[in-house]
Amino acid sequence: MPDNAKIKFRYIVPFLNPKTCGIYKDGKPRYKVDAATGEKSATEIDNELIEAVDLFTAGRKGSSQFDVSADDVFRKGVIVPAYFDTRFNLPIERLLKTLHVSGITIGELVDRHIVSVRAGHGSPGNDQRTGTVPYIKVSDIRALRMNINPTNMIPQKVAEEFWRGKTSGLEAWDILTPNRASSNIGEFAIIMPGEEQVVLTKEMFVLRVLGGGVIDPFYLFWALCLKAVREQWRRIVLMQTNREDCGDRYREIIIPKPPSLKWAKERAEAFRAYFSVVAEAKKDFLKSIRESSIPLIASASGAPQQDDV
Repeated sequence: MPDNAKIKFRYIVPFLNPKTCGIYKDGKPRYKVDAATGEKSATEIDNELIEAVDLFTAGRKGSSQFDVSADDVFRKGVIVPAYFDTRFNLPIERLLKTLHVSGITIGELVDRHIVSVRAGHGSPGNDQRTGTVPYIKVSDIRALRMNINPTNMIPQKVAEEFWRGKTSGLEAWDILTPNRASSNIGEFAIIMPGEEQVVLTKEMFVLRVLGGGVIDPFYLFWALCLKAVREQWRRIVLMQTNREDCGDRYREIIIPKPPSLKWAKERAEAFRAYFSVVAEAKKDFLKSIRESSIPLIASASGAPQQDDV
């Protein structure tokens, strides 16, 4: 099999990625909405699919068509129309212009050793979930936090097998997102101090700021939570058989590149202030309940410390 990177084609591959087909999922007609007034048409059906096909067969190009060189298609190894739909990147392009900054991809941050990305630990079986260490599934990434489910706790010994050691290898302010088999892909949570000793499902990315630059964990978290950044995941998350998967395409996600440390801190100040206060309050909260002789459920007491097990 020849190396795809060395194959050269002179052909163009047209991709059509219409967003509507004239009906809603319940089968009712989908009418066009005026972008300026928000008023719905009484007669005009919103059917980008037939419009795109009609234009294509007539030899004309509509807004749903994206022409890509065969070289790029083979180099990317993707033939899914949504992946080549540049409309998903319009919000971040507009935001960068508004902020008067350039963008930088996650891949560039990794290559420059500013950020590291690793996978989760693994997925213990249902029969192993009878312990004290929280097991975090992709569905537990909610509202910027990890949700600790009392029904998904595993024994310390099992946790250490997945950790391949006595500790998880996670650190406070690591940032998490599912990377497969979840509609939550691109939804982020941050690990608070005291929450490090958990087992993460293997279908998870762990992003860590390595330090030494203008980007800190709070800025990265702020940037990843931007609506314009979130929209890009709709392009790079594709279906693998019957499951969502982003592969290494996460490297293409663009965030604003901070021009200075001061600029970065100003943008992320609300995140820094909020999570720092929550972390301090949680520290006092956990200290109080752990000093009590009355046990609480895991979602109240949080991830156990090593000497609690």
